[in-house]
Amino acid sequence: MVSLTHIALMVAVTAAGLALGSFLNVVIYRLPREGLAIDRPRRSFCPICAAQISWRDNIPVISWLLLRGRCRSCQSPISFRYPLVELLAALLAALAFQTEGVSIRFFITLYFLLCLVAIFFIDLEHLIIADVLVIPTILLGVILAVVDPVPYLMGHGLWAYLVESGLSPRLVGLIGSVAGFVLGFGILWLISALYKAWRGRAGLGDGDPPLLGLIGIYLGWLAIFPVLFLSTAMGLLTVGFLVVTGRMSREKIANQPIPFGPFLSLAAIIWYFFGQSILTWYLNLFT
Repeated sequence: MVSLTHIALMVAVTAAGLALGSFLNVVIYRLPREGLAIDRPRRSFCPICAAQISWRDNIPVISWLLLRGRCRSCQSPISFRYPLVELLAALLAALAFQTEGVSIRFFITLYFLLCLVAIFFIDLEHLIIADVLVIPTILLGVILAVVDPVPYLMGHGLWAYLVESGLSPRLVGLIGSVAGFVLGFGILWLISALYKAWRGRAGLGDGDPPLLGLIGIYLGWLAIFPVLFLSTAMGLLTVGFLVVTGRMSREKIANQPIPFGPFLSLAAIIWYFFGQSILTWYLNLFT
């Protein structure tokens, strides 16, 4: 039976997730734009009329609904992305809390998941994966692997063997995490280099290899191939959908860069929460 304390904590975490989602919208809008900083200007503003947004119009989700998705000052439409990001952040916070409980892993993993959300929307719009999102998150992931090592970083079987052989769990966690970075970064870097040598132009953005390396830091080296498969499948399905529905022509897709970061980010989130269930389902198909 779920305790009242757990319910109260879940409500608090979800509310905090909504607030973090509101801040995440600031990051997504300001980070890729020149002349803006996360902390300057201090007040949120309408990107159309530049009017400052009061606190009552800055309540996550609720304000957007009350304003019917329009700016109070100029009546310009407010993108649905804003409440969507806030709801996503709240959902991820609740799911991460349910998975990790109150722990250092919960806080750092939530930071990782929210960074993936920011990368998703920034890369989707601007074709940019910002180092300021990737590098600090990599460092936090390495620290987490040492402070709170978990078996899936190395793979449960190999983890058990190495620990029983006398290696420290912290060292095994660090090795699995670093191996995840090296494998993730290395695979996409190699694919990118081979494609450029073959076609004479870049096939992947410079930020994609570090992003898959970042994912490997948190999910371990065994997650690299499933995440790469999922992201590629989602990317192909999306491109196929755009072609079939006539929203983009084959010629335009062939000559227009398509961001891979959103698909990597989404695949990593899916694998973090449901990877073991997906793996079990897949293995049961053959048993």
